[in-house]
This record gives sequence, C-alpha cells and structure tokens, in this order.
Amino acid sequence: MKKENHFKVSFTEEFDLCLDNIQQFFAEQGEETLNWWYTKEDEIIDHIESNLSENPFIGREIQKGSFKGLRRITYGKSKHTMLNYIIYYVVYENDGYIDVINILPSRSKRKRIKK
Repeated sequence: MKKENHFKVSFTEEFDLCLDNIQQFFAEQGEETLNWWYTKEDEIIDHIESNLSENPFIGREIQKGSFKGLRRITYGKSKHTMLNYIIYYVVYENDGYIDVINILPSRSKRKRIKK
C-alpha cells in the first residue's frame, strides 16, 4: 500500500468535458459570471489535487447506482446549492494513483457524461 501523501492525482478526459459544460453554462450568463468561474475552476482543481493526494480515502464510497465503486467529495459550503460541486473519483491503491472522473453541480441529476 502506498503512503497517502504519495498518491498522484490525474484528471480524466471525462472530467475535462464536465468542466467544459460548466464553463459553457457560465459563459451564457455573461462575461462577469464567466470570469468568476475561471477563478473558481482553478480553486476547485487545486482543492481536489491537494486534498486527494494527501488523503485519497476522504471521500465516501458509492454503494449503488451508476457511480457504484467510485468515491465522492463535495467542494463548497454555500447555501446556494448550485455553487457547490460533487467530485467523483477512483483510487488505485496499489498503484498510488487517483483518477478524477466527474464534477457536477450538486443540484444536477448526477448522470454521467457518456463519450
């Protein structure tokens, strides 16, 4: 087993696609909102990378549904739920890697994006 502080976090293409969809939504709201998202996007990625590389098992494991087997963490503590995000990831304990797979606004229907 790898030491928890040695896990490498990688972001999948699916995760990037999710970020693109979120960005498109904010772009439709106007330039000021889009600029806010750019700042928030960097914060979210830094948060994911630093927290998961130090403690990959911080997220609860999903027991059923289309996300079964993945773990999830939440970013944000806003009372406005659209400003909070659920991040889904998988830990490869023996290899010391974490794949971040999906990010969704917490009010979404939580369906995975199909390629």
